[in-house]
Amino acid sequence: MTKENIRACMQTLSSKVPAEALVIIKQKLQDADDEIAEEIIFAKYNDTLIVLLLSILTGGFGIDRFYLGDIALGVCKLLFNWLTLGIWYFIDIFLCYKKAKQRNLDTVMQILADHNIR
Repeated sequence: MTKENIRACMQTLSSKVPAEALVIIKQKLQDADDEIAEEIIFAKYNDTLIVLLLSILTGGFGIDRFYLGDIALGVCKLLFNWLTLGIWYFIDIFLCYKKAKQRNLDTVMQILADHNIR
């Protein structure tokens, strides 16, 4: 892959995946075709800023979990957050943010695996 495409992919992924994974992704992209860059750049990712805002503003109602697709946890959080006296709400702010980044990383790794890049 060309340096320009690698730079574009890394710029797209810099705030979407965990920082420690960026080095691994960059190494894998060097062995990839240029076609993969477009697929990585335009893939559907969870917006980490939206997840963070949802967690802070509506996390007590489980909206952040619904956004991430964790319907069962969202319902449990909605029904039982009061039992933890709001502690679940505060802890889940960090967990949801981290989970969004991990899901984005999984998306990138799946794209690379689909193109047989190990």
